[in-house]
Amino acid sequence: MMKKTNYTIIAGKYNNRYKGNYLVKIEEEIRNLIISNNYQNILEAGCGTGRWISSLEDMSKKIFGLDYSFDMIKIPKIDTSHLNLVNADAVHIPFKDNFFDLIFCVNAIHHFTDKEKFIAECKRTLTNNGMLAVFGVDPLIDKDWYVYDYFESVYANDLKRFTSLKLLKNLLEAENFGEVEIKTVEQVRHNRIGNDIFNDPFLEKYNCSQLADLSDEEYQKGIEKIKNQIVKDPETVFKTSVVFYLVSAKKIKEVKNANSN
Repeated sequence: MMKKTNYTIIAGKYNNRYKGNYLVKIEEEIRNLIISNNYQNILEAGCGTGRWISSLEDMSKKIFGLDYSFDMIKIPKIDTSHLNLVNADAVHIPFKDNFFDLIFCVNAIHHFTDKEKFIAECKRTLTNNGMLAVFGVDPLIDKDWYVYDYFESVYANDLKRFTSLKLLKNLLEAENFGEVEIKTVEQVRHNRIGNDIFNDPFLEKYNCSQLADLSDEEYQKGIEKIKNQIVKDPETVFKTSVVFYLVSAKKIKEVKNANSN
């Protein structure tokens, strides 16, 4: 069984990750999907502390957020007339059939224990022609991140946890979703030189799941590797090159065979 990140520990510090980059292009893409398709009932699966759904509260839509961590969904302070928070697992969406026009998740599907069941649940709860939009990274394609270089086993674990773009596309098509599209939405690229790396919010243990899932000993070992490298070369460049993709698909109305004996 896949290990679940302990978000009870992370919840209070989670929003620190947005101090370095607010990922505004992902927000813009979500809003554009809603506006261009006139979606009304919207669910974010794996909403965490509400970064994305809180950005939609001015749109006068019916917004729902679902997360398995109760501590995470306690964080948002938002007008509940626009936002409905549900403590539940994304592989068991507690809503009736054909309810949502849009279901989206941002860098969260790798936490879902059964991707196939999540997609099936999305199909069940989406309206005909409703959309599933999955935002995330693919470490199989993009692996130029210093964290992978200095923290042992993190890259190998990410390859196990994250669903590749190709596999996600195959899963959607297997569930008979239509209009499957893959596009690049946002690119995070920066180089930090020497000790400036310790100003990176993502280097703090509980600001990303990759490091939070490490034992304290494993984490400190990686930190020492970074420090030792800086002693050897104070001008060491620590590179981050992370690409966020969108895989979107629409629920196609199934036509029943009218022929019967």
